[in-house]
Amino acid sequence: MSLKTFTNPSNGYLVDDTCVFGVEVFVIKSSGVGECLMLKESASYTHEWRISRLSSLGDESFSDVFAAGDHKWKVTLFPRGDLANRGQCLSMYLVLVDANNLASGQKMNVKFILRLKDQNNILRGQQAGTVWLSSSAMGWGWPTFMPLKTVGKCLMDDSCVIEAEVTVLGTVSKLP
Repeated sequence: MSLKTFTNPSNGYLVDDTCVFGVEVFVIKSSGVGECLMLKESASYTHEWRISRLSSLGDESFSDVFAAGDHKWKVTLFPRGDLANRGQCLSMYLVLVDANNLASGQKMNVKFILRLKDQNNILRGQQAGTVWLSSSAMGWGWPTFMPLKTVGKCLMDDSCVIEAEVTVLGTVSKLP
C-alpha cells in the first residue's frame, strides 16, 4: 500500500499517530527427507589376488581383505559359478566388508573393475560398473562373468590373477 493511503485518517490505518499490526503464524512440520551428498577425490586402488590352482578352490572363495577409499573390501569368486550358474560360468563379486560400519541410511557410490588375467598377467576378461552400496546392499558383481569353457581355454596351467580396481566416488547420508 502507498504511504499516502496509509497516512490518510479516513482509511483508519493510522489513528492518533498509532498503528496496530497483527500476524497469524501457521507452523507445518516437514515430513521430507533430506540427504547430503559428499563427493570424494579418491584415488583408485588395485588389488591383485593370485590363484595357483583355480580348479582346486571350493564352491566359493574369497580374496584377502584390502583397503580402498577408507573402507575394507574383498572379492568373492565362484570358480564353478554361483548357485544360479553352477557349471556354466565363472561368477565374481566385489563386497564391502565393513558395510555394518556405515551409518543408517548411508550409501556409497563406487566405481570398480574386476579383471581375470592369466598366469602371464595377460588380460582375459573384465567387467566394470558403478554402483551404490550400503549396509543392506553390500556387494555387486557378475554371476556370468565368463563362461567356464572360455576360462578353461584361457588358463594354461590352472593359475590366474583376479584384479579388483576400486574407486569410491562419494557417499550419501541422511540429514538429521
